[in-house]
Amino acid sequence: MAVLDLLPHCVSGVYLVYHSDFEKWSFGKLSALREASLTIESGYQYYYMGFYIHSCPKMRYKGEYSPQYVLDPETYEWNPLDGELRELLDRKPYVSLSRERRLKTDKSAPTSAEDTASNVHGASDGNDLAEYLHPTAAEGGDAVRDGMSLFELKVPGVMTVEEVEEKVQLDQMAVKVRGAPPGVKTCHLRAWQSGDIRDSTSIKGVIGEMVASIKNLPETIEVDSNEPAAQIFQNISKAAKFPLNRLRVTKGSDGTPISNTRDLTVFQTGLRNRSQVDVKDLGPQIAWRTVFIIEYLGPILIHPLVYYGRPLIYGTSEAASQLQKLTMILVVLHFLKREYETIFVHRFSLASMPARNIFKNSAHYWIFSGINLAYWVYAPSSPTASPSNPLITYAGLALFAIGEVCNLITHITLKGLRREGSTERGIPNGLGFNMVTCPNYMFETMAWVGIWLVSWSLCTGLFLVIALVQMMLWAKKKERRYRKEFKGSYRPKRYGVLPGIY
Repeated sequence: MAVLDLLPHCVSGVYLVYHSDFEKWSFGKLSALREASLTIESGYQYYYMGFYIHSCPKMRYKGEYSPQYVLDPETYEWNPLDGELRELLDRKPYVSLSRERRLKTDKSAPTSAEDTASNVHGASDGNDLAEYLHPTAAEGGDAVRDGMSLFELKVPGVMTVEEVEEKVQLDQMAVKVRGAPPGVKTCHLRAWQSGDIRDSTSIKGVIGEMVASIKNLPETIEVDSNEPAAQIFQNISKAAKFPLNRLRVTKGSDGTPISNTRDLTVFQTGLRNRSQVDVKDLGPQIAWRTVFIIEYLGPILIHPLVYYGRPLIYGTSEAASQLQKLTMILVVLHFLKREYETIFVHRFSLASMPARNIFKNSAHYWIFSGINLAYWVYAPSSPTASPSNPLITYAGLALFAIGEVCNLITHITLKGLRREGSTERGIPNGLGFNMVTCPNYMFETMAWVGIWLVSWSLCTGLFLVIALVQMMLWAKKKERRYRKEFKGSYRPKRYGVLPGIY
């Protein structure tokens, strides 16, 4: 499959795709001949073959067709790819024929013996790049990381500040801003007018610059098509000396993410011989199992501390009520069970998450079910400090026990659907799965209703509502995923968490 751009005066070859099994037939050359014929037959003036990189075998083949012309990166003039230009490309990493001719003219009449010696030396190495502050890619990359603007680098072929201001309407460029309606332009940005295009840290300076990369990222890696997709991540991590869990790899063709899994082969991901992948640094990561342990640790520590610290916190000498003691025991038991499941039951489809998210994730448990719940439940004025109603208390204890046991059973069922270290999923069946999408959330709600009946506190009800709303959203998302992934094999559920309600 060939993709072409038919421009007013030329045929531009964008790319050609064919299966690597047929590489020996040189379909690329056949396609080039067909496209050249199309140029002639259709009355176009030029056939444009794309970028030419002399040191890259995948690009160098274009020089085999003649007459061939290469664009000068400084004057934008077309020069024949003949002996003079080829000789320069063989010797130098960067070539501008106009520059070479200008330097040759400037050096034709030396004014002193010292100048003569300098010119002879310059002719021998052929690499006079004195006007460039950082002539190599490595030096330029270090300079950009230190805050230098791309404009200051004077990269050949890149427009200068003056050219940008003259030819490009930067103020009228459309930008996409999350949460804002379409049609936003750069001039609408609050910090735009005060920004400096030469300042790489300003909005005006950042627009148009691409932020790369991972240090030591290899240009190529070799992975057998029958190896698991996870091998791609391992090879990149090893070559780049970079933590594997910080890598995000996507297909260069369409941006589709590649899963770090052993359930798919490289071939099954759609990658083929010489396929391109894009790599992104996700930043510092933390294991999901560690996140869960830290989240649930908050209430386990906070509730006993507030319960036994009542004299200091509330200035009371009264003993805690039976309901307060019972509430503390139930909350701690609930989160101890969560810790047990995290360590011995749960299997995670993702190994890690951004480390900065630990604070956001922990806030829900440490603040709402930890500090909020403990402070109000164990206060001397709390409803939990009043004598209990045996009927309500025993009903709460029964709901708590049933909810916790059934919740554990559903988690064990879900564990059985996924092998260790795997991201595959199966269709869940068993206790509660015929009624709702997520019976584990249903039984979790039941357990917290039990805690609420025992504590009889408004703050417990508040946490229950917040948690239930979040679980409903998760259940709705999971139902959509089940329907999309399993299609006709999955029996759609009408309710996600609460039968007959939602």
